[in-house]
Amino acid sequence: MSGADRPDHGSGPGWDHDRLTEVARRHGTPLHVLDATRLDRATRHLLGVLAGLGRPARAYYSVKTNYLPYLLRRLAGHGMGADVVSGYEMDAALAAGFDPADMVFNGPVKTDAELEDAVRHGVRVNIDGAQEVEALEAIAGRAGRTVEVGIRLFPGVPVSTSSDPSYRAQAERTAARNRFGWPTGSDELASLVERIATSRHLSLTAVHAHLSSQIVHEDLMLSALDRVLVEAASLHRRFGLREVNIGGGFGVPGIRRPRVGPHGALAALRGEPLVRDEEPALDVARLLGALDERMTGLGLDGVTLACEPGRLLVSDTMAMVTRVMSRKELPAARWLIVDAGHNVAPWAGTGEEHRLVPIGRRFTADRSTWSVAGPLCYENDVHAGSVDLPQDLRPGDLLCLHDTGAYSLGRSNNFIRTRAAVVAVDGAREELVWRAETGADVFALADPLGATSADGAP
Repeated sequence: MSGADRPDHGSGPGWDHDRLTEVARRHGTPLHVLDATRLDRATRHLLGVLAGLGRPARAYYSVKTNYLPYLLRRLAGHGMGADVVSGYEMDAALAAGFDPADMVFNGPVKTDAELEDAVRHGVRVNIDGAQEVEALEAIAGRAGRTVEVGIRLFPGVPVSTSSDPSYRAQAERTAARNRFGWPTGSDELASLVERIATSRHLSLTAVHAHLSSQIVHEDLMLSALDRVLVEAASLHRRFGLREVNIGGGFGVPGIRRPRVGPHGALAALRGEPLVRDEEPALDVARLLGALDERMTGLGLDGVTLACEPGRLLVSDTMAMVTRVMSRKELPAARWLIVDAGHNVAPWAGTGEEHRLVPIGRRFTADRSTWSVAGPLCYENDVHAGSVDLPQDLRPGDLLCLHDTGAYSLGRSNNFIRTRAAVVAVDGAREELVWRAETGADVFALADPLGATSADGAP
């Protein structure tokens, strides 16, 4: 599907590669560049879709997707809510200006100290583990308060598919074995609901679900969420819910996830052509509209429809510039080695395919098939096993790796190489908003009591 055929996700026109080249020359590579205008455009687009629904609606930004403080402050300024899954994410969201009344605390592990903070600030907790009921009851009891809580559900059915039957079997097994939340319609869920119902200090007011990541099959997502809505309608009749939160995972057009199982992988090893299924584009506006209508049909009138966008808002708002360091033309492969590795782009090449574009000068029209790898002394540090790029790429040339806004900072690490900087551009303005990590930063937490000298001697 061409870019013109895809539904509007608010991402707008393409990147200015000349501007990226200039920024990289000033700040060095590898380098993430955040375009604030693109972020604002995507945020306003989603908030406009939510405002056009026939019911109250809200969006909680998924902080784990990208916790860059500059970005958080920008989103808080738009009136977004925040979805956090740890205590330090909660602190970061509060520091960025998110209203605690518009925050939710999710995740499979919440310490007592984190729950204490959530109750103190008025951040709603969506219960994922049974032990959270007793912990919250005790905390609320000590505070002499009744606190609103949500409960996380999962429908147990896959939201992705493939022409590869082994992939479909894997997806079904993974969905059924989901460890996040409680299966809809189950005795286990009913038991947990009763524990909340008999609590003196907890009030069940919300249902939460998060089905997967990079979901592109709209029909499967709607079918799965229908099970969540049916369960929510039942709970609403009993408790009077205030919110149904469908989570996030909305797929974006800038990346592709190979949906191949063992059968497809074996066929590829035999040299058979790999079947690449048509990758549909998720129309979030149509999805939310359909959910709005379904909620009305189930008697969930007046109940807020919430979502937790992360990748949808930030994926296309950042791009990474990396430099070709080496070119190797070998009998079995042609390699370009770049200075950005999986330590700063941990998803590229392994679980996702991102667009690579040469920038910085005019290249020949002659193309070659290249393999592109990072600088790490690690065999799986490969961004693209086979990609069509200009024949005359050479050391010193720049490549732009698109859609690096999601899970680039939070999942980055300093294995062999240090973390990259982030520069934000806002119109003509340019600002370093996350400096590059240094070797001193890597070892800053070592020997906190000064027990050893620099050479390791006691």
